[in-house]
Amino acid sequence: MSELKLDFLSRISIKLLIAVVSVFSLSTINADEAPGAGKWRLVNYWSEWCAPCRIEIPMLNTLSEQLAAHGVAVVGVNFDEDPRELTLEIAVELEIKFPVLKNDEVSRLGLRPPDVLPTTYLLSPDGEQVAKLIGMQTDAKIRKQLVLNGVLPDVDKK
Repeated sequence: MSELKLDFLSRISIKLLIAVVSVFSLSTINADEAPGAGKWRLVNYWSEWCAPCRIEIPMLNTLSEQLAAHGVAVVGVNFDEDPRELTLEIAVELEIKFPVLKNDEVSRLGLRPPDVLPTTYLLSPDGEQVAKLIGMQTDAKIRKQLVLNGVLPDVDKK
């Protein structure tokens, strides 16, 4: 085979592999499940082209793991509303480890898409928006919001 055909086949193989891995490695949650299950949610709007989004993703990955024990789910929303396959490919590329909602799940949240990225919403277990965090966040800022809303205990009071 010519080098051109091999290069073309290699690119197709890589894209197929990314699609398969992304489907099996990124979980999705139904937007209606978390409120019914009594979970708080951090809903993070991100985009592939957003530099601050890329910076905060590793922190959100860690928070997702740590906050699960407290009944808090971290979920992502692709601001660009790309087709699902492309969103999952981008999420794999950005190393997003928390669930990324489908476009129809996002619409059921009733949130207006943000004007600034990144933006993170804190939703109560019944789906009510209790906080809107605009711009790049830190672990401390997010935890402070969770404490203010009674989701996490205030360790400074002890």
